[in-house]
Amino acid sequence: MEQRARYTQALRDAARALGGCERLAALLDVAPADLAAWLAGDEMPPLEAFLGSLDVIADGPYAPRPARRRVRVAAIRQF
Repeated sequence: MEQRARYTQALRDAARALGGCERLAALLDVAPADLAAWLAGDEMPPLEAFLGSLDVIADGPYAPRPARRRVRVAAIRQF
């Protein structure tokens, strides 16, 4: 699966978990038109939107939603 397809699928799953694209757009603080273009595959979603959608998926559909989440990035140390 290519990167764009992975990003798009994560956004779709997050929108489904939240109950709609409008809610996901508000949570990610993006324009609904931008989210629609990403979901249609017309544009590549930015990394921040992808990571935000992964946070939504990881929390599950019933987790309470804070007003705004910061993107979390883990650093992996190589030995």
